[in-house]
Amino acid sequence: MKLLNFIQLILIGFYIFISFSCNEVRAGEKDGFLWKISGNGLDAPSYLFGTAHGGPFLAGQAAMERVPRLNEIFLSVNQLIAEKKIDNSSSLNKSDLEMDSTYADYLNKEDQIIVDRVLRTYLNATSDKIKLKPLVLMFRIYNKKSIEIYKEILFEKFKPNANVDSITLAELKYITEVEMDVQMIMRAMSLNYSIIGLDDLIGHINPKRTISNEISYKQQIDSLVCAFKDNSIDSIIRHQLKSYEAVKNAYFNQDLDEFELQMTELDLKNNVTAEYYDMILFDRNKKWMEHIPKLISEQASLIAVGAAHLPGKDGLINLLRLQGFTVEPVN
Repeated sequence: MKLLNFIQLILIGFYIFISFSCNEVRAGEKDGFLWKISGNGLDAPSYLFGTAHGGPFLAGQAAMERVPRLNEIFLSVNQLIAEKKIDNSSSLNKSDLEMDSTYADYLNKEDQIIVDRVLRTYLNATSDKIKLKPLVLMFRIYNKKSIEIYKEILFEKFKPNANVDSITLAELKYITEVEMDVQMIMRAMSLNYSIIGLDDLIGHINPKRTISNEISYKQQIDSLVCAFKDNSIDSIIRHQLKSYEAVKNAYFNQDLDEFELQMTELDLKNNVTAEYYDMILFDRNKKWMEHIPKLISEQASLIAVGAAHLPGKDGLINLLRLQGFTVEPVN
């Protein structure tokens, strides 16, 4: 297996969750990322929020502070509806996370030295102790490296007599590998809110996990070793952060028009098929809608899912309207 194919499992995952489907966005749906749901017999309004996770969105709290009234609305509901109850590896079973043997069993002496150097740096461990599946290990190292590299990029903006923009300052304050969605779940837990995972309700399995299971551990580990040898992970991270800078700024500025424009340009550069969009976005939206109306009729809720799930004829905004709800932007 080529290294690029394995790394693409990660890049496609980051890309798809923050991108829009460019073909079906209605003119009236370009008013930010927070929407009010009312009518259709609801006793109290619920809300729909398009989150951004992955890619350059390493300061979720800073981005959320740019969303008008989000904090007020968070406190006005008593239930959080997310994609999953907790969107990180701690929600998985041990069998989802670990192999039966350690990395040392797959590595020759030379490669073990290379892998151990990386593992000591980022996980304070060595290959004879680590059993994490390659995809899980790659995500953990990728996330930690992303923080490290992005801090370097942000600090490069601090030059003598330079005017550092407010977004940069906010990111330096809040930058973390904990995604926006997970931060929202943690806050909901602190408020004793009910927390619903939509993917848990529909039994959705991340396709990256399915694909990785079809590739032998030896092939995946060989790809990791190659990535560690030539620092290709670093190169990919730097390229991705640079590519998504304009997208990130549009999100921070709550400019949905600009966000869509920038994502449209990136769509042309990325080979993400319509079939993959249907599987990871729109099919899930339709299955989620089998549960959302009942959930919001029972409790005032904040639905927080990736921004890509909101627009288009098969987006949640339109699907909610088709079921008789009034969905309007929060200003």
